[in-house]
Amino acid sequence: MTEISEQNLVERVERQVARVLAQNDELRAANAGLAAENARLESLVAEQTAQIGELRMQLDRLLLHKSVTEVSGGVRAAKVRINRLLKDVDRCIALMNK
Repeated sequence: MTEISEQNLVERVERQVARVLAQNDELRAANAGLAAENARLESLVAEQTAQIGELRMQLDRLLLHKSVTEVSGGVRAAKVRINRLLKDVDRCIALMNK
């Protein structure tokens, strides 16, 4: 090979290496951006999961309140019924322990 073609080959290889390094830098920057976005979204998912849990607890309390207040006779009748059910459960436990 002649000196000119060897020099031309070296220049082409150097340009290709420079291009690959530039692409590598771009991909690293894009990867860092995606990692930050991923962390943000994971944090958002955790917040929303906690919020869903809180809302479910509120819904359970509201449904329980509604079921207690809608019992015929109101809250007093519901308390009497709950106490009666608890006594029945206690009797069943006592019988199982014999």
